[in-house]
Amino acid sequence: MDAVSLEWPLIGRDAELAVIGQAFADGRCGVVLRAAAGTGKSRLGREALAALERGGAMTEWVCATRSAATIPLGAFARLVPDTVRSDQAFDLLRSSAQALRARAQGRRIVVGVDDAQLLDAASAALVQHLATRSGVFVIATVRNGEPCPDAIVSLWKDCGAQPLELDHLDEPSMRTLVEAGLGGPAQEEVHRWVLDRSQGNPLYARELVLGAVESGRLLADHGLWRLTGRPSVAASLVELVGDRLRELTQAQRAPVELLALAEPLRLSEIELLTSYDALADAEAHGLIALDTRGQDVRLAHPLYGDVLRASMPGLRSRALRRRLADTLLERDPLAPGDALRIVRLLLDAGAPIPSPLLVDAARAANLAGDPELGAQLGELAVADGGGVDAVLALARANAIRGHFEAAEASLAAIESELPGHPSVVPYLEQRVRVLFWGLGDTEATRALLDRADAWCEGERWRRQLLALRMPTAVAADLAAAVVATEAALGDPDLDQETGRLLETRLAMALFYSGRWTESRALARRHCPEIPIRDYTGLMTLPAYRFAALESGADWPGLAADLARILGDAVRCRDYEAAAQAAVGLAALEFFGGRFNSAARWLSEAELHFAREDAFGLVGDVHLLRIGIAARTGDADGATRALERLRVIDGPGRPRPLSRQAYLARGEGWASCIRNPQQGAAELLTAAERFLADMPGFTALLAYDAVLAGASPVRVSALLADVAPRCEARLVDAYAAHADALARRDANALLAVADTFAAIGARLYAMHAAAQAARRFVADGRQDSARRAAARATELHEPGHGTAPPVIDGIDSVAVALTAREDQLVGLARQGLSNAEIADRLVLSVRTVETHLYRAMNKLGVGDRRDL
Repeated sequence: MDAVSLEWPLIGRDAELAVIGQAFADGRCGVVLRAAAGTGKSRLGREALAALERGGAMTEWVCATRSAATIPLGAFARLVPDTVRSDQAFDLLRSSAQALRARAQGRRIVVGVDDAQLLDAASAALVQHLATRSGVFVIATVRNGEPCPDAIVSLWKDCGAQPLELDHLDEPSMRTLVEAGLGGPAQEEVHRWVLDRSQGNPLYARELVLGAVESGRLLADHGLWRLTGRPSVAASLVELVGDRLRELTQAQRAPVELLALAEPLRLSEIELLTSYDALADAEAHGLIALDTRGQDVRLAHPLYGDVLRASMPGLRSRALRRRLADTLLERDPLAPGDALRIVRLLLDAGAPIPSPLLVDAARAANLAGDPELGAQLGELAVADGGGVDAVLALARANAIRGHFEAAEASLAAIESELPGHPSVVPYLEQRVRVLFWGLGDTEATRALLDRADAWCEGERWRRQLLALRMPTAVAADLAAAVVATEAALGDPDLDQETGRLLETRLAMALFYSGRWTESRALARRHCPEIPIRDYTGLMTLPAYRFAALESGADWPGLAADLARILGDAVRCRDYEAAAQAAVGLAALEFFGGRFNSAARWLSEAELHFAREDAFGLVGDVHLLRIGIAARTGDADGATRALERLRVIDGPGRPRPLSRQAYLARGEGWASCIRNPQQGAAELLTAAERFLADMPGFTALLAYDAVLAGASPVRVSALLADVAPRCEARLVDAYAAHADALARRDANALLAVADTFAAIGARLYAMHAAAQAARRFVADGRQDSARRAAARATELHEPGHGTAPPVIDGIDSVAVALTAREDQLVGLARQGLSNAEIADRLVLSVRTVETHLYRAMNKLGVGDRRDL
């Protein structure tokens, strides 16, 4: 990973550079870049100046400053001829222009003026003269919200200069900028922190990152930059942002300080704490903003709060926190999030916490990704007599932290209070999570649920217990558990909450059963909001991830869902959800053949799983690492990942029913590196073990076996048996691939490649296309072989640790398309004519025809329609 750069690249400004270049080509007198501080206008101006210089122009760059503005023409001292007296204004303007033209020697002249709003009147007049009467192209930058000389304003209002408003960078550009500056990929938490704090301001982003690296809070770890704690605000940012705050009076500063400690506040609340005039003043200074409904008040930029908190005297901070807590306590009703804010304010102020807040605040702390605070508040609530709800909040905090023995002790201590209690279902959910998944004690879980049978009465309770028994029931008899749950769901009197309990658990059972398309639909319907609030939601997310991936149903939709979940989870510090989303994205990248991207997401997932892993699913990370190592020839990497997978499969550890299949898959993949024949045999043997009860896993392992070289005839028969039982698009493609190999049907292999590519499994598509090419060679069909080989090369993802497939026996015609040929073939496939392609790419029709002819020859295509 490269060292962190102090000079960050220009990112996301291609459109603006193009506008400046076009204005220059059109003969305009200049461009005026207007933007807020830190948006990158100076950098853009310099880059544009450099680009025009490379094009042959003579360039000059002038920086206006407040100091230079005290001297007439101070900013232009270097460009003004010494022979002209400063009181001869007209001669001075004319001579300056003449001197520039003389130095240019016939070249066009470009003058950049940075922070033109700071120019003195004479300098501004010179800029206007150069732009309007001397043929000089001016690139001026102006900071929004500051007074500007009328001569500069007239450039874009009267003189024809192109005004260009520079917005903050969008999210994709900011992500690219951060990773370019860091010299490597960054954890999603890093991106979220930079995005939220900088609000798209490149300068702020740079200072945030450099400050965090310098303080040791931002570290490179296993190829990924990650945060090791909440970074303090860098001194450079205090200086940059503090300028806007230093000139405020205490009355103007008051509302900004209050918001720095507890935003958002209701308008009515902050008005009582300060005054309407102070609020209006702060708004006029651009320091605070109202939401769209005009009800809540926030800081105009989050860094204002960081700077104020860092510089606020301790006693004043404590006093303001007490006032804010008292104000928030007046809210009726008091939301759980309000309770947490009040408690944090009181803790920071060293004040006592009212008892009624403790349970709600403990729950809210757990949901906010702060189980340490959740445990602290939960213990206080239990000691204060908070009862069952207090114990549940404490147990959840301990379970999140992996303190399962402590969680079980506190839950077991109140078991006698649960019969007939309103929180009986959340209690059992929490305890099943601790006993079954945390401690791996199946017998204790069964015994608990047997005792619970007598805790309540009625059909509803029996249905709820059926749902709660699912982990142990699935482990004992998967088929019977599915039948019983489906029967219960057929009850027309089933209430909504009991139906949710049953359907979410059925989704996972259906996944184990190989009914992946049904499982996906059911799990997606109940996909939880982030942060995940209960055990049921915690179980639903992996069910959706597993089933959506293995079914091959709408992978683009899955990718979009996972990206959204990851962003939301990181923002609210729901590490379990973040881990599930990241490992799902890694799997999609893996099956797309993008192994470097997959490895990046696996590092992300492992960091989150280290903080919370309810079901021991970090094993999925290790499995995919084995897969990457197997496909990139990294035997040592595969061995290391396999050992880690074996360790988490030990006794007393969470063991999902899928683990045995995935462990067999990892063993087989690792064996394939050293001995493909042995690996194929291991995978095929493992596949047959799951045939009766879990046909989906049979499909996975059998397909892996045929890719490793197992008998296509044998695998085809196996997949033909399980595919109808799975009714999944991806399994159907596995079966079609094995069948085409068994029949030695090259055309069918090529069709399978297209099916895999349409799903998003480019890795499998590439294998199928390469096998089609080899089959065409064996059949003596050179043109078709070249076409299939070119398709395989097209499906290969370069730069991810693997080489394109090698096809022996193809004649000397190169099969790889050039970048231009590939571009033209893509447009032709869209149905564009040669003339339309030529018009779009600004090429001659003859050039298009020549490139397409060569491409079709390489692809073995004789008719344009076959593209």
